[in-house]
Amino acid sequence: MVATDKVTAEAVDQTAPTIGRFVTLFEAVVPALLASHVTEIPVNIGDRLAEGDIIAVLDTERLRWQVQQSKASLAQSEAGLAVARARAELAQRRLERAEGLRESTAFSQAQRDDARGEADIAAAQVQVAQAAVEEAKARLDTAADDYARGTVVAPFDGVVEERHADLGEAVQPGGPVVTLVSEKALEIEADVPSLRVAALSPGAPIGVTRASGETITTTVRAVGTVENPRTRTRRVRLVPELGELTNIPPIGEGVTVHVPISDTAILPTIHKDAILQRRGISVVYVVVDGKAEVRPVQLGDAVGERFVVLSGVQPGDVTVVRGNERLLPGQEVAVAPPPAEGGKDGASDAVAKAAAPSDGAKETAQ
Repeated sequence: MVATDKVTAEAVDQTAPTIGRFVTLFEAVVPALLASHVTEIPVNIGDRLAEGDIIAVLDTERLRWQVQQSKASLAQSEAGLAVARARAELAQRRLERAEGLRESTAFSQAQRDDARGEADIAAAQVQVAQAAVEEAKARLDTAADDYARGTVVAPFDGVVEERHADLGEAVQPGGPVVTLVSEKALEIEADVPSLRVAALSPGAPIGVTRASGETITTTVRAVGTVENPRTRTRRVRLVPELGELTNIPPIGEGVTVHVPISDTAILPTIHKDAILQRRGISVVYVVVDGKAEVRPVQLGDAVGERFVVLSGVQPGDVTVVRGNERLLPGQEVAVAPPPAEGGKDGASDAVAKAAAPSDGAKETAQ
């Protein structure tokens, strides 16, 4: 029993394959921010961290004492400010009493001037005390920030790719502690020939295929403006729909990006099961006047379970899609009516005649 399928004309977006790869949007060498040594490092390679999780703790005993000292200094400055304000209020009341005696025989201009001078001095002392408080606050903030820098935390959700520091090891400001990589904020990067970049624009859909054959829906996010003078390519970034994938791809996984090279065209397509390989040549069996005729075909891109045919067959030709591996050129076949249900892409069942093939049909397509 064999089954047949007609060559059909379909609207096809013509594309050219380009190699791409998954890349992460966030990868960072997380540094130490103090000159100290590591007292705790609870993470290892492969650990998954959330933003804010502790990566390492540095020795901050000296900084803790600086914080306590700064707090005491601030308290002292605030007490000095309170005393200065009390003196200023007292001087102001004395000035007001001296001013109140202006119409009285007890009024003394000299006493009034002395009271004014004392009030002005007291007000200036308040300003000095206020400045001392602000300075003490700044010192405390600096000490607290330095103390907080003793705890190295994850700047974003990610996986520890590499650990650069160990327990007890001395580190310097800016020295690496771990390399953190985001495994969820992924894009696809491809170096596309500059001549084909014109067909790409931000937001345009682009088909991508993984090595497993799984297809990915992506859109263009950005097209690089710098051309590589050696390869004559420009870098393109694609945003994949990760939710439709069976598994999150690893960073660096290679994919095939199907870059459009022309507008949609109407092209003949055949079912993938119609294609046989004979000495490296793709061939199909076509039913012509009840006989199997072998034809070499030139294939284009895959379209679902079908392939574009560039030469060898025409729309309307009937190809054999099941049992074709047992056929011989020139062998007679009888095409039966299509089944009521099932079938393959509208294929009909056909029965190869039991009669032996003619002498000219005994040669295989090998």
